[in-house]
Amino acid sequence: MKRNLNTQQVGLFLVYIGLGVCSGAVWMNIANLQVLPSWHFEMITGHAPRPNQYRPLTPWLAEWFRPLTPRLAEWLQLPPPYGDLFLSYMLIRGLATGLALYVFDRYMRVWFAPAAAAAGALALAAIIPFTYYRVVQESDPINLLVVTAAFWALARDRDLWLIPLVLVGTLNRETTAMIPAVYLLARWRDRPAREVAWRTGILAASWAVVYFGLMRIYGWREPYTETIMWPRNVASAFPTLQVVLVYGAIWVLAVLGAKRAPAIPRRALWLVPPYIALHYVVAMVNEVRLFLPLAPILIPVSWCVLFPEARLGTEAPRKGKVA
Repeated sequence: MKRNLNTQQVGLFLVYIGLGVCSGAVWMNIANLQVLPSWHFEMITGHAPRPNQYRPLTPWLAEWFRPLTPRLAEWLQLPPPYGDLFLSYMLIRGLATGLALYVFDRYMRVWFAPAAAAAGALALAAIIPFTYYRVVQESDPINLLVVTAAFWALARDRDLWLIPLVLVGTLNRETTAMIPAVYLLARWRDRPAREVAWRTGILAASWAVVYFGLMRIYGWREPYTETIMWPRNVASAFPTLQVVLVYGAIWVLAVLGAKRAPAIPRRALWLVPPYIALHYVVAMVNEVRLFLPLAPILIPVSWCVLFPEARLGTEAPRKGKVA
């Protein structure tokens, strides 16, 4: 039995990594690779506009990865002189996406049987390639991995894991600001108010130290586009249609499943409206990749409607004040 379980876990891990690498190959056919070298060198030399310059982790990982890729890039006949750079970004995207799917599976297993949990991860895997866009913005895969890992940490009652996730994740993208809010909603009324307050404060301070530290290092940058996007987003119905289509029926199922859902994703549903509203104001919502961090909220809640028989009937294991 244990051997079968290990075989299942290893097999699923390989499936998820394979799907991640496949999604990276899809990205290479969609992204505007012609601008990737200039975007990359602006980032690592510290000359990129806001907000890109304050998201340095992925470009530096790609730069450190490059010495490992030239021979493989040549074998794959990727166009010189930047084939190794393209391959570095593809592999980072593939590995981060595959790991995010694996972590998502483990997160879903807190409340669902293995088959339903895997179905949730595979549903996310199906959604991800449809979020790819020609615009070069390479922070999304690691961002999804960090946010998913944060939800898993909360589900497993490992609250202190959130601190390194916020510290590292904010080097990649400022969306990690949602993690302190998720923690506050998840633990409110379940833990002493003072404990919840100071831990929320530590998480918020961790985010602020990294983000404003990056601003101090790189200095104030002008944005590469308008800072208020609301008029563009509501100029036609098409951007909103794209937002609706990215999760499709899951939007509705999440509403229907709210009352019967586990506490953590159910309470986190309160973040969905302000998250969407904020992006309508400051982002282009037709870039639906921006809504991938909502997957750890929407999918488990909607699964309570689709697979009620697969619910394990338990919340996350409680260990008193275990961090």
